[in-house]
Amino acid sequence: MSEHITVSQYIIRFLESKGITWIPGVPGGTILPLYESLAQSSIEHVLARHEQGAGFIAQGRARSTGEVSAVFVSSGPGVANLMTAVADAQRDSVPLLVFSGQVPLALMGTDAFQELPTAKIVSSIVKRVYLIQEPNQIIETLEDAYQLCGERKMGPVWIDLPKDIQTKTISLPKETFGLDSYIKSNSNIDLLPIENDKSFESIHIFLKEFKILLDESKFPLLYIGGGAKKEYLRLREFVSRFQIPAVTTLMGLGIFEKEDPMNLGMMGMHGTVVANEALGGCDLLIAIGVRFDDRATGDIQKFCNQAKVIHIDIDAREIGKNKAVTLSLQKDITEVLHFLLEEEFSIENKDSLLQIETWKQIREDHPMKSILLDFASVLPGGEHFVLTDVGQHQMWVAQYFPFLSPMSWITSGGQGTMGFGLPTAIGVALSHKDAQVFCFTGDGSIMMNLQELSTLKEQNLNVKIILINNEHLGLVKQQQDLFYGSLYSGSKFHFHPDFSLLCQSFGIGYFEWDWNLGVNDLEKVLETKGPALIEVRVPSGWGVYPFVPGGKSNQEYILEKIVT
Repeated sequence: MSEHITVSQYIIRFLESKGITWIPGVPGGTILPLYESLAQSSIEHVLARHEQGAGFIAQGRARSTGEVSAVFVSSGPGVANLMTAVADAQRDSVPLLVFSGQVPLALMGTDAFQELPTAKIVSSIVKRVYLIQEPNQIIETLEDAYQLCGERKMGPVWIDLPKDIQTKTISLPKETFGLDSYIKSNSNIDLLPIENDKSFESIHIFLKEFKILLDESKFPLLYIGGGAKKEYLRLREFVSRFQIPAVTTLMGLGIFEKEDPMNLGMMGMHGTVVANEALGGCDLLIAIGVRFDDRATGDIQKFCNQAKVIHIDIDAREIGKNKAVTLSLQKDITEVLHFLLEEEFSIENKDSLLQIETWKQIREDHPMKSILLDFASVLPGGEHFVLTDVGQHQMWVAQYFPFLSPMSWITSGGQGTMGFGLPTAIGVALSHKDAQVFCFTGDGSIMMNLQELSTLKEQNLNVKIILINNEHLGLVKQQQDLFYGSLYSGSKFHFHPDFSLLCQSFGIGYFEWDWNLGVNDLEKVLETKGPALIEVRVPSGWGVYPFVPGGKSNQEYILEKIVT
C-alpha cells in the first residue's frame, strides 16, 4: 500500500519537518503549485516586494540563527533578481536553500516566457544546483541539498523546479505517511563525519609543530575571521590565558571584547593603526577562519612577509590560495580549540606587547566615534542585533561600536552589497521577535531596497533604521577626494527624498536626531516598540580613516584627511 503526494506537497512537508516556520518569497506563474501547497501548511509566507529583498530576508534568519533558511522565487526575472542575495550568501558562507520555479520541461530551451537557464547561470554562486527532471528525484535531492547547505563551510544550494514537475505525484509507503518518520529515516543526521584515529593523529601532529613555532616566536599574533566566531568564548579564553594579541577581520568583530587589551581591533583597509602595525611587526601569524582577502591583507606580497604563517580553516581551498603557509590544518576550529587550551606554551613576547602599547598611542579620533558611543549608551536592555548596509557608515560602525558578541553583529562582507541592511534586518527581527534590531544605513544604500519598508511595516517588527545621511555616495567621494583630485563624478545626490514624508507614506515612525543636542529624545525613540527610521545628518567631508589605499601594504595607511 502506498500514499500519493505531489512534489510540491512533499517539499512543504519536508521544510516543516526541519523546523522552518516562515519563508520569504515573491510568487509568479511557474512556482504557483508550490505556493498552493504552502497555503495549506503551517508555514507563514513573508511577501517581499522584490526578490533580492526576499533573499536577504532569508539571510537574516540564517545569519542570526545559524540555521538553513529557505526562499521561494519564480522563474526568469525572479531568478535574476535573487542572484545578488545568493552571491552575497555564497561569499559569506550563509546557508540558504533556494527554490525557483521553471517553465515546464517540454518548454525548456525554447525561449519560453520568463525562461532562463537557471542551473547554468547560478552554478558559480552556489555550492550546488539541482534541476528536478522527474518526480522521485525530489526525495533524495531535498535531503542532500539541506545537508549540503549546513555542513562544513556553509553556503547556498539551489533547486530549480519545472512547473509540471511540481504537480506530479510520488508514492510513499502508507505506514510512513505523515512524512515525519519517512523523512527522518531518509536523513543523514550526522553533518560531520565521526573522527577516526587518522584524523586525531593529524591534529596531534599539527599541535606538535604549532607548539614549536609558538615557543620560538617573539611576536605571535592571532588573525581571526568570521569562520571562528561560533567559538568566540573559548577564543577569548585562549587569548586571555596565553596573552597573545589578536586582530580580527570585519566578519570577526565581536569575537573579542572591545576593551580587552589583547584585542587590537579590525585589520585591513579601514583597520586600526595598532592592528595594521602589528601585522607588519609579527614573526608568527596564526590565522583562523579567514580567507586572506584583499580588503584584509592589502598588498599580499607585503603582507606579514617577515612572519611564519599558521592557517586553520574548514575549507581546504582557502589554505595557500592567497598566502603561502608554514603550517596548516583543514579543520573546523571547534575540533581543534580544546586541544590548544590543554597545551602549555612558553611565550616570550613582552617586548612585542610593549611595542603594541606604543602603537596604541597613535590617535584615531573621529567625530563619528562619539556619536556611535552615545547611541550605544542608550540602547534598551535585552537581546539586540546591529546590522549595516555597505559604505562609510558600515566602516564607522565596525571601527567604533562596542559589539556584545560576534553573533549580534551582521553585515555584508565579501560582496559588500548595498541594499543588504533593511531586508536582512527584517529577517533577523522575524527570527527574534523579542529582540531589538538596529540597522545602520546610508542615504545611498537605503534607496537600493527601499521597497522593503512595506514588508517591515506589514510585519510591524522592532527594527530601528539609523540613516547616516551625507547626501553622497560617501566612500566613492572619499576616493575621489584622495586619488582623483576631488573631481566628483556620480558621487553626489542632487535630489533627495524627504525621508520624514517617505516614512509617513509607509506608516513608519520618523525621528531626526541632532547628535549635538544629546541623547534624551533618542532614548525615547529607541524604547518605542515597532519600526522607525532615525535620520542623522553628517558632513560629506567626514571620511573613514585610517585608510589603506588599494595596492598598498597595511602599514601604508592614510591617517586623516578632512575635506570640507
